[in-house]
Amino acid sequence: MMQAETLESIKRSASIPSMPLVATRCYEMTQDSNCDYNKLVELLSTDPGIAASVLRLANSPLFGVTRQVSSLKHAIALLGVKRIRDLVLARYLVQKTDELKCELIDISYYWRVSVTTAILSSKFANALLPARRDEAFMIGLLADLGVLVLAQALPDQYAPIASRYQPHSGDAWMQGEYNLMGVTHGEVTAVVLEQWNLPEIMCESVRFHHATGADLPENADANLLARIVGASSAISRVLAQTMPVEQAVTTCRQAMDRVELDVKVLVKALDGLDGDIEQMAGLIQVDVLNSRVFAVLTKQLAENLMASSVATTAS
Repeated sequence: MMQAETLESIKRSASIPSMPLVATRCYEMTQDSNCDYNKLVELLSTDPGIAASVLRLANSPLFGVTRQVSSLKHAIALLGVKRIRDLVLARYLVQKTDELKCELIDISYYWRVSVTTAILSSKFANALLPARRDEAFMIGLLADLGVLVLAQALPDQYAPIASRYQPHSGDAWMQGEYNLMGVTHGEVTAVVLEQWNLPEIMCESVRFHHATGADLPENADANLLARIVGASSAISRVLAQTMPVEQAVTTCRQAMDRVELDVKVLVKALDGLDGDIEQMAGLIQVDVLNSRVFAVLTKQLAENLMASSVATTAS
């Protein structure tokens, strides 16, 4: 099946999750730099689940709040409208993902990779493109959504790929995806974001997050965001499975080369990352793969990356 035919089949299917009205309206309102906090509070109050999630985020240790935040208006003032918008999108994404569950896909692995990719993307963007840090987080969180949509829309055709989207399966499934389906999960995710009327830069970045060289977007910010999310995705999969440390270090170094960042940035990002993942998973209420080797692997990676960095500098 050719690319255009596959994408058209997906668009015609009922597998593309719709964006709920509250999320759509929230996104529209928060695009305005003069967003009326009172109207935003009124909107969010119509969904008790979202309101509770916002308050839970505002009281999270992630933001170092010293006293309890009990009102939505205070939470919005504390977090800012961009974080509120991203939380609302993330919460609805979780709801819609529940509707796209596939028996062949380990959903805990999916969320471990997605949350880790989002956090690393945010950290790398903070170093490279701070004005786009929030977009980087959301693109990272959404990057693999196409995997679930493909599994739902074309279950028989995609089954051989879906069964390999799990720990210990490596990255061969991505090339197999294109060979078998004629599309990538990034392209399918982009179709979903377009249906949601999200900004073009997010659509382009997620569409090409596994692309290289001339295949990357021409827009400078989209190009960098695509590379940031692609590098974060590669590192996230390393951290969600077991593999020889030497192989993991090589993958991580290649990922950092892709975004032209020193490996010391990754070493710093790895410090406390597992706690960040658990906190974020708790905030958006998803189960992530319980990685017993995570702390050991990240420690070994940090030691090996620093050692190899020192050796490279010395030579």
